[in-house]
Amino acid sequence: MTKSLTKFAGRMLLVGCGNMAGAMLDRWLKAGLDPAAVAIVDPFADPREGISHFASLAEWSAVGDAADWIMLGMKPQQLGEVAGDLAPAVTGDVHLLSILAGVSLADLSARFPDARAQVRILPNLPARIGAGVTAVASLGETDEAAIANLLKPLGTVVPLADDSTMDLVTAFTGSGPAFVFRLIESYAAAGERLGLSADDALKLATATFGGSTALIEGSGEKPATLIAQVASKGGTTQAGLDVLDSDGQIAALLTNVLRAARDRGRELADIARGDA
Repeated sequence: MTKSLTKFAGRMLLVGCGNMAGAMLDRWLKAGLDPAAVAIVDPFADPREGISHFASLAEWSAVGDAADWIMLGMKPQQLGEVAGDLAPAVTGDVHLLSILAGVSLADLSARFPDARAQVRILPNLPARIGAGVTAVASLGETDEAAIANLLKPLGTVVPLADDSTMDLVTAFTGSGPAFVFRLIESYAAAGERLGLSADDALKLATATFGGSTALIEGSGEKPATLIAQVASKGGTTQAGLDVLDSDGQIAALLTNVLRAARDRGRELADIARGDA
Protein backbone atom coordinates (compact mmCIF):
# COMPACT_ATOMS: atom_id res chain seq x y z
CA MET A 1 0.00 0.00 0.00
CA THR A 2 1.07 3.60 -0.54
CA LYS A 3 2.93 5.12 2.41
CA SER A 4 0.67 8.17 2.36
CA LEU A 5 1.24 9.15 6.00
CA THR A 6 5.03 9.33 6.04
CA LYS A 7 4.81 13.14 6.04
CA PHE A 8 1.78 13.44 8.33
CA ALA A 9 2.49 16.45 10.53
CA GLY A 10 2.05 16.69 14.27
CA ARG A 11 1.67 14.39 17.23
CA MET A 12 -1.34 12.15 17.83
CA LEU A 13 -2.90 10.99 21.09
CA LEU A 14 -5.38 8.12 21.20
CA VAL A 15 -7.57 8.17 24.29
CA GLY A 16 -8.75 4.58 24.26
CA CYS A 17 -7.42 2.01 21.83
CA GLY A 18 -9.87 -0.88 21.59
CA ASN A 19 -10.83 -2.91 18.54
CA MET A 20 -11.88 -0.05 16.26
CA ALA A 21 -9.32 2.56 17.29
CA GLY A 22 -6.64 -0.15 17.26
CA ALA A 23 -7.62 -1.23 13.73
CA MET A 24 -7.37 2.39 12.56
CA LEU A 25 -4.01 2.89 14.24
CA ASP A 26 -2.54 -0.29 12.79
CA ARG A 27 -3.65 0.76 9.32
CA TRP A 28 -2.14 4.22 9.80
CA LEU A 29 1.15 2.71 10.89
CA LYS A 30 1.20 0.55 7.74
CA ALA A 31 0.56 3.74 5.75
CA GLY A 32 3.72 5.27 7.19
CA LEU A 33 2.59 7.11 10.32
CA ASP A 34 5.62 7.54 12.56
CA PRO A 35 5.13 5.49 15.78
CA ALA A 36 7.24 8.00 17.68
CA ALA A 37 4.61 10.65 16.98
CA VAL A 38 1.83 8.60 18.60
CA ALA A 39 0.82 8.12 22.23
CA ILE A 40 -1.91 5.88 23.64
CA VAL A 41 -3.80 6.40 26.90
CA ASP A 42 -5.46 3.09 27.69
CA PRO A 43 -4.58 0.77 30.58
CA PHE A 44 -5.75 -2.27 28.62
CA ALA A 45 -4.37 -1.60 25.13
CA ASP A 46 -1.83 -3.98 23.63
CA PRO A 47 1.65 -2.42 23.44
CA ARG A 48 2.84 -1.36 20.00
CA GLU A 49 6.51 -0.99 19.16
CA GLY A 50 7.75 2.59 19.21
CA ILE A 51 4.52 4.07 20.62
CA SER A 52 4.36 5.70 24.04
CA HIS A 53 1.78 4.02 26.25
CA PHE A 54 0.12 5.51 29.34
CA ALA A 55 -2.36 4.08 31.80
CA SER A 56 -4.12 7.41 32.38
CA LEU A 57 -4.36 10.99 31.14
CA ALA A 58 -2.73 12.13 34.36
CA GLU A 59 0.28 9.95 33.58
CA TRP A 60 0.43 11.31 30.02
CA SER A 61 0.19 14.90 31.28
CA ALA A 62 2.88 14.32 33.88
CA VAL A 63 5.54 13.72 31.22
CA GLY A 64 4.70 17.07 29.61
CA ASP A 65 3.58 15.50 26.35
CA ALA A 66 1.31 17.36 23.92
CA ALA A 67 -0.71 16.48 20.84
CA ASP A 68 -1.96 18.25 17.72
CA TRP A 69 -4.43 15.45 16.94
CA ILE A 70 -6.43 13.80 19.72
CA MET A 71 -8.77 10.91 18.97
CA LEU A 72 -11.42 9.74 21.42
CA GLY A 73 -11.67 5.97 21.10
CA MET A 74 -12.96 4.87 24.47
CA LYS A 75 -16.57 3.91 25.29
CA PRO A 76 -18.99 6.83 24.86
CA GLN A 77 -20.20 6.34 28.45
CA GLN A 78 -16.71 7.38 29.59
CA LEU A 79 -16.81 10.82 27.96
CA GLY A 80 -17.84 12.60 31.15
CA GLU A 81 -14.97 11.23 33.21
CA VAL A 82 -12.43 11.77 30.43
CA ALA A 83 -13.47 15.29 29.40
CA GLY A 84 -12.45 17.01 32.63
CA ASP A 85 -8.90 15.67 32.49
CA LEU A 86 -8.51 16.07 28.74
CA ALA A 87 -10.07 19.50 28.11
CA PRO A 88 -6.97 21.52 29.20
CA ALA A 89 -4.97 19.77 26.46
CA VAL A 90 -7.56 20.43 23.73
CA THR A 91 -6.68 24.02 22.84
CA GLY A 92 -5.24 26.12 20.05
CA ASP A 93 -4.52 24.11 16.93
CA VAL A 94 -5.74 20.76 18.25
CA HIS A 95 -8.01 18.71 16.00
CA LEU A 96 -10.29 16.65 18.22
CA LEU A 97 -11.33 13.44 16.48
CA SER A 98 -14.08 11.23 17.87
CA ILE A 99 -15.31 7.74 16.97
CA LEU A 100 -17.71 7.70 19.93
CA ALA A 101 -21.12 6.31 18.96
CA GLY A 102 -23.96 8.71 19.66
CA VAL A 103 -21.77 11.64 20.73
CA SER A 104 -22.65 14.57 18.46
CA LEU A 105 -20.50 17.43 17.24
CA ALA A 106 -22.53 19.71 19.50
CA ASP A 107 -21.66 17.48 22.47
CA LEU A 108 -17.96 17.59 21.55
CA SER A 109 -18.05 21.36 21.10
CA ALA A 110 -19.65 21.80 24.52
CA ARG A 111 -17.04 19.59 26.19
CA PHE A 112 -14.03 20.89 24.23
CA PRO A 113 -14.88 24.44 23.09
CA ASP A 114 -11.27 25.51 22.58
CA ALA A 115 -10.38 22.88 19.97
CA ARG A 116 -9.46 24.19 16.53
CA ALA A 117 -11.98 21.69 15.14
CA GLN A 118 -14.22 18.90 16.34
CA VAL A 119 -14.31 16.02 13.87
CA ARG A 120 -16.75 13.15 14.16
CA ILE A 121 -15.52 10.03 12.40
CA LEU A 122 -17.51 6.85 11.84
CA PRO A 123 -15.30 4.03 10.53
CA ASN A 124 -16.05 0.32 10.45
CA LEU A 125 -13.95 -2.75 11.13
CA PRO A 126 -12.91 -3.55 7.52
CA ALA A 127 -10.75 -0.42 7.86
CA ARG A 128 -8.30 -2.92 9.36
CA ILE A 129 -7.50 -4.09 5.81
CA GLY A 130 -8.18 -0.80 4.04
CA ALA A 131 -11.65 -1.93 2.91
CA GLY A 132 -13.71 0.08 5.37
CA VAL A 133 -16.15 2.91 4.89
CA THR A 134 -15.73 6.05 6.97
CA ALA A 135 -18.30 8.81 7.32
CA VAL A 136 -16.98 12.14 8.56
CA ALA A 137 -18.47 15.47 9.66
CA SER A 138 -16.82 18.41 11.39
CA LEU A 139 -17.13 21.79 13.09
CA GLY A 140 -14.55 24.54 13.28
CA GLU A 141 -11.45 25.33 11.25
CA THR A 142 -10.87 21.83 9.93
CA ASP A 143 -7.77 20.99 7.92
CA GLU A 144 -9.81 19.04 5.38
CA ALA A 145 -6.84 17.94 3.31
CA ALA A 146 -5.06 16.48 6.34
CA ILE A 147 -8.27 14.74 7.48
CA ALA A 148 -8.81 13.24 4.03
CA ASN A 149 -5.19 12.08 3.93
CA LEU A 150 -5.56 10.49 7.36
CA LEU A 151 -8.75 8.62 6.51
CA LYS A 152 -7.86 7.48 2.98
CA PRO A 153 -5.81 4.42 4.09
CA LEU A 154 -8.93 3.10 5.89
CA GLY A 155 -10.95 2.72 2.67
CA THR A 156 -13.88 4.68 1.24
CA VAL A 157 -14.46 8.10 2.81
CA VAL A 158 -17.94 9.69 2.78
CA PRO A 159 -18.00 13.37 3.90
CA LEU A 160 -21.31 14.46 5.43
CA ALA A 161 -22.60 18.04 5.43
CA ASP A 162 -23.38 17.67 9.14
CA ASP A 163 -23.82 14.86 11.65
CA SER A 164 -27.63 14.84 11.77
CA THR A 165 -27.78 11.36 10.19
CA MET A 166 -24.77 9.95 12.02
CA ASP A 167 -26.79 7.80 14.44
CA LEU A 168 -28.32 6.00 11.46
CA VAL A 169 -24.96 5.78 9.68
CA THR A 170 -23.50 4.31 12.88
CA ALA A 171 -26.07 1.53 12.71
CA PHE A 172 -25.86 1.17 8.92
CA THR A 173 -22.10 1.03 8.33
CA GLY A 174 -20.51 1.03 11.78
CA SER A 175 -22.54 -1.90 13.08
CA GLY A 176 -23.16 -3.21 9.56
CA PRO A 177 -20.18 -5.58 9.31
CA ALA A 178 -21.43 -7.50 12.37
CA PHE A 179 -24.84 -7.87 10.72
CA VAL A 180 -23.21 -9.11 7.50
CA PHE A 181 -21.02 -11.55 9.46
CA ARG A 182 -24.14 -12.88 11.17
CA LEU A 183 -25.88 -13.33 7.81
CA ILE A 184 -22.88 -15.24 6.48
CA GLU A 185 -22.76 -17.34 9.64
CA SER A 186 -26.49 -18.11 9.37
CA TYR A 187 -26.25 -18.87 5.64
CA ALA A 188 -23.44 -21.33 6.35
CA ALA A 189 -25.39 -22.88 9.21
CA ALA A 190 -28.38 -23.42 6.90
CA GLY A 191 -26.12 -25.18 4.38
CA GLU A 192 -24.74 -27.35 7.15
CA ARG A 193 -28.24 -28.30 8.33
CA LEU A 194 -29.08 -29.38 4.79
CA GLY A 195 -26.02 -31.61 4.44
CA LEU A 196 -22.82 -29.64 3.80
CA SER A 197 -19.83 -29.99 6.11
CA ALA A 198 -19.26 -27.05 8.45
CA ASP A 199 -15.98 -26.12 6.73
CA ASP A 200 -17.40 -26.34 3.21
CA ALA A 201 -20.52 -24.40 4.18
CA LEU A 202 -18.51 -21.51 5.63
CA LYS A 203 -16.09 -21.40 2.69
CA LEU A 204 -18.92 -21.42 0.16
CA ALA A 205 -20.95 -18.84 2.07
CA THR A 206 -17.99 -16.47 2.50
CA ALA A 207 -17.02 -16.72 -1.18
CA THR A 208 -20.64 -16.27 -2.30
CA PHE A 209 -21.15 -13.11 -0.26
CA GLY A 210 -17.71 -11.74 -1.15
CA GLY A 211 -18.05 -12.40 -4.87
CA SER A 212 -21.56 -10.97 -4.99
CA THR A 213 -20.61 -7.69 -3.32
CA ALA A 214 -17.51 -7.42 -5.51
CA LEU A 215 -19.72 -7.86 -8.60
CA ILE A 216 -22.09 -5.08 -7.51
CA GLU A 217 -19.17 -2.74 -6.93
CA GLY A 218 -17.29 -3.72 -10.09
CA SER A 219 -20.20 -3.80 -12.51
CA GLY A 220 -21.99 -0.67 -11.37
CA GLU A 221 -25.30 -2.48 -11.89
CA LYS A 222 -28.21 -2.33 -9.47
CA PRO A 223 -28.91 -5.38 -7.27
CA ALA A 224 -32.27 -5.92 -8.99
CA THR A 225 -30.55 -6.13 -12.39
CA LEU A 226 -28.08 -8.72 -11.13
CA ILE A 227 -30.85 -10.72 -9.42
CA ALA A 228 -32.62 -10.95 -12.77
CA GLN A 229 -29.42 -12.28 -14.34
CA VAL A 230 -29.30 -15.14 -11.79
CA ALA A 231 -32.98 -15.96 -11.44
CA SER A 232 -35.22 -17.42 -14.13
CA LYS A 233 -38.96 -17.87 -13.99
CA GLY A 234 -39.85 -21.13 -12.29
CA GLY A 235 -36.21 -21.93 -11.51
CA THR A 236 -34.34 -22.79 -8.31
CA THR A 237 -33.26 -19.22 -7.57
CA GLN A 238 -36.78 -17.89 -7.93
CA ALA A 239 -38.06 -20.56 -5.53
CA GLY A 240 -35.66 -19.29 -2.88
CA LEU A 241 -36.42 -15.62 -3.64
CA ASP A 242 -40.11 -16.32 -3.17
CA VAL A 243 -39.34 -17.34 0.42
CA LEU A 244 -37.09 -14.33 1.04
CA ASP A 245 -39.63 -11.91 -0.41
CA SER A 246 -42.69 -13.38 1.30
CA ASP A 247 -44.72 -10.62 2.99
CA GLY A 248 -41.71 -8.27 2.95
CA GLN A 249 -40.29 -10.11 5.93
CA ILE A 250 -36.61 -9.61 5.17
CA ALA A 251 -37.02 -5.86 4.60
CA ALA A 252 -39.00 -5.55 7.83
CA LEU A 253 -36.42 -7.58 9.75
CA LEU A 254 -33.49 -5.48 8.55
CA THR A 255 -35.37 -2.25 9.23
CA ASN A 256 -35.96 -3.40 12.81
CA VAL A 257 -32.28 -4.36 13.16
CA LEU A 258 -31.14 -0.91 12.04
CA ARG A 259 -33.74 0.86 14.14
CA ALA A 260 -32.62 -0.97 17.28
CA ALA A 261 -28.96 -0.12 16.65
CA ARG A 262 -29.77 3.52 15.83
CA ASP A 263 -31.92 3.95 18.93
CA ARG A 264 -29.22 2.44 21.14
CA GLY A 265 -26.79 5.00 19.75
CA ARG A 266 -29.17 7.76 20.84
CA GLU A 267 -29.41 6.21 24.31
CA LEU A 268 -25.61 6.16 24.55
CA ALA A 269 -25.55 9.83 23.60
CA ASP A 270 -27.95 10.62 26.45
CA ILE A 271 -25.71 8.71 28.85
CA ALA A 272 -22.61 10.56 27.61
CA ARG A 273 -24.38 13.89 28.14
CA GLY A 274 -25.56 12.81 31.58
CA ASP A 275 -29.22 12.92 30.52
CA ALA A 276 -29.87 9.28 31.47
